[in-house]
Amino acid sequence: MKVFVSNVDSPVGHNLSRLFSQTAAGQRSHHEEPEEDEDEDAEKPKDDKPKEHYTVVGTLSDSAPNDSFPPRQPGSMVETGDRRKDAARRLAIEKYAVKGTKPKWVAEVVSKDDRAALKQILLDSDVIVYDIVACLDEATWAIEMLTEEAERFADSPKTFIALSSVMTWAKTKLDPDDPEAFLAEDEYRRRKPHPNFKAHLALEKTIVKAGKKSALHTYVVAAGLIYHTADSIFHYMFKVAWHNEDLPCYGDGENVMPTIYVDDLCSIIVETAESAPESRYLLAIDDSKHTLFEITKAVSDALGTGKVVKMPKEAALLNKHLPQMDYDMLLLTLRLEPGHVKDMSIQWKYESGLIENLQSFIEEYKYARGLTSLNIIVHGPPASGKSALAARLAEHYEIHHLDVDKVVEEAIARLERRAEGNLAADEADDDVDADRDLLEELKEAARANNGRYPEEHVIGFVREKLRSMPCRNQGYVFDGFPTIIEEARELFKSGDDEGEEKPTTRMDETIAPHHVISLDISDDVIKERMMRLPESQVVGTKNSEEALTRRLEEYRAQNTDESTVLNFFDEAEVHPVVVSTEANSLDQVLAIVTKQVGPPHNYGPTQERLAEERKLADEARAKELSAAEEERLKRERDEEERQSKAVAEWNARLEEVRKQEQEVLEAQSVPLRNYLMKFVMPTLTSGLIEVCKARPEDPIDYLAEFLFKHNPTAV
Repeated sequence: MKVFVSNVDSPVGHNLSRLFSQTAAGQRSHHEEPEEDEDEDAEKPKDDKPKEHYTVVGTLSDSAPNDSFPPRQPGSMVETGDRRKDAARRLAIEKYAVKGTKPKWVAEVVSKDDRAALKQILLDSDVIVYDIVACLDEATWAIEMLTEEAERFADSPKTFIALSSVMTWAKTKLDPDDPEAFLAEDEYRRRKPHPNFKAHLALEKTIVKAGKKSALHTYVVAAGLIYHTADSIFHYMFKVAWHNEDLPCYGDGENVMPTIYVDDLCSIIVETAESAPESRYLLAIDDSKHTLFEITKAVSDALGTGKVVKMPKEAALLNKHLPQMDYDMLLLTLRLEPGHVKDMSIQWKYESGLIENLQSFIEEYKYARGLTSLNIIVHGPPASGKSALAARLAEHYEIHHLDVDKVVEEAIARLERRAEGNLAADEADDDVDADRDLLEELKEAARANNGRYPEEHVIGFVREKLRSMPCRNQGYVFDGFPTIIEEARELFKSGDDEGEEKPTTRMDETIAPHHVISLDISDDVIKERMMRLPESQVVGTKNSEEALTRRLEEYRAQNTDESTVLNFFDEAEVHPVVVSTEANSLDQVLAIVTKQVGPPHNYGPTQERLAEERKLADEARAKELSAAEEERLKRERDEEERQSKAVAEWNARLEEVRKQEQEVLEAQSVPLRNYLMKFVMPTLTSGLIEVCKARPEDPIDYLAEFLFKHNPTAV
């Protein structure tokens, strides 16, 4: 059997087409996630008859991915050896939809613009599923076309399922005298839509009416607010919380929102296609009756700071990441009670709602997007460049740069603030006295130990920092701590080791490092580098000659082949990477480390950041082009000046040659002029005078006769 699904590259279309492709036509098969103890090699019973699975065809979304702002790609698969976690991560990545990409289980996609091809593929399909929220005009055309062609498939009836939204119920009145009143599914005939969903309600009615023909079975599935690991209506909450910011709650947050998880929605649609229920209108919502504030607070507690800031509804319009449709849905207040879906034989995943299953969903959300913490420890001798490398790694991977001294300072400052009675809004005051006692104990110990705090308290502060939500979300790069095996064992000890007499190398997975970078450099090179620094940067610091020598001796004593802290990590199978900083610059070391660690584990650049980078790149290219154009014009001007100068020089030389030639000619003509003046000109002048006096008819002949007669050389 063939099933058509609109927008197979959308989160709903992607997962719905996946479920259809795994479902045997006529017999629903549930695909559970592999259990931890499941034996993949065990033989499974085989059916006598092979089952025919649905062949999925469909369309892609209207908007193609923008090359300037590529769509968010799913996270990369990293094998951990834990079969349950690896299977869950692989499944989450597989279920993540990428706009403009055809899923591998979809046999064919057809262009929405080619209505002839689209019509043929709809007529060839046994089941047709349209998301009318995303494809309103196309779905309207499709149901009208199928209604007209209904007689052609009288022998093989088709099923048309329209995925709609509970927004067509948004303005339906409840009993004002009963604050706990709800709307039942069978009251769908009196539903009143949100102003922006009036066209959707009209199409719902058209679809239900079209199902009265025996050759066309039509259903409308009105879904609650759909959440999934892609950019769902609640995505902004998870992103803000993951970045450790306070979550906004628009309005008073008391509006009840019907919701449903995308997997449960897909199961309802497939079950509708398979079982052909009597009711033509179904509400696809879970059992939850959560308010916007309850959901926001739960997400903040589980993933962020735990703080929620109530803001006016109008402030949501300023959130550029919140489309108008999501804004309308987010402020929806609607109490609905599901009907026929409760009787379906589907395996719900999050039937009780988002809050009750939040930890499971967050895990899937992180797996799908590759949002795992990245924990790095930079180890090495004093003044070896640990801090500079750690700062660059923190910037590159957008994780938190930790220094043990600063961590302790922050902890002491917090104790002092609480001891003074300055409690934060989310802090309890029942342990203030204990904090005061601890602060006094720490100060007394520091006075007796040259300003150093007890080691167990330092490790406690560091451990608390590593367990904080920012470090658990993004990760950390620790600069030069721990320094000895005992510190590492105490800092990263697993909860399973409590009470054990023999120490182990098992580490707490939530805070354990994923990479350990050890910088290798000799003491002589370190001292030589320090000597090159200005005296003002060295004298009186821990890098002065005396202090540095003492610190290097202490480091070498703690890091022999047998006692180095690197052995602890090596035994815990976090194998250190040794990088030489003698022959490599900081940029070269960074390149080596990032190649070893791999790509970042965070959200990646936002569209705003991509736009800014693109703008900067465009400006840089424009500057390069402008500079190149200026250089070209300069070269042309220089060439013109050179040519003008060359022409001028040529003309000057040519004039000089002409002048010299004239002088030569004049010099050569002097004897000739003398000859003419002496022997020719007197007689010729007299002849010309006589011609003028006589004015003969033939002056030339007269002149010739005159010259012949008066030739001074004639005999």
